[in-house]
Amino acid sequence: MARLALVTVTVSHTAMVSIMVMTPVDLSRHGADLQLIGLVISGHIAGMYAFSPVMGWLADRFGRLTVIGLAVGLLSCAALLAGTAGPRHGQTAAGLFVLGLGWSAGMIAGSALLTDAVPRSAQAAVQGLSDLTMSAAAGVGGAAAGVIVAQWGYGPLNAVGAALLLPVATLALRRSLRRPGTADG
Repeated sequence: MARLALVTVTVSHTAMVSIMVMTPVDLSRHGADLQLIGLVISGHIAGMYAFSPVMGWLADRFGRLTVIGLAVGLLSCAALLAGTAGPRHGQTAAGLFVLGLGWSAGMIAGSALLTDAVPRSAQAAVQGLSDLTMSAAAGVGGAAAGVIVAQWGYGPLNAVGAALLLPVATLALRRSLRRPGTADG
């Protein structure tokens, strides 16, 4: 479970950062001004944090694995919305808001599962490793995002972001099949 938790946190953060950092570039290429770009990013940040209590409640009520599945679904939906928006700024804004929600679900459920999965004596060290791993991966993802957008475009970047979710989905599905009918923390 700790491995799933670490992969969830790392991939959720990397997919979010990779897509989010290139969104202003894509919006600008489609004629958005700085004010609109700021509003889109503000909506994204609201999606990240405003619903955190809801994501925590869902993770406690329905289980960490269920909310990890929700994160994969939301992040995939966000990549589809944003990646196919083109000049439709409203669709990009919706995609970025959903991207924030997916990030929130992944971070909260993944972090809670990580805490649940390791002994109390190891929690601080494991959380530090999680923070290091997610930050390093997101740094690489953000840098690679610029190269991907420059070479192939914003749509392909979103496809790569969605593809990053496959290991999370696979691990979560395997875990849920091993533990049918259990509350996973």
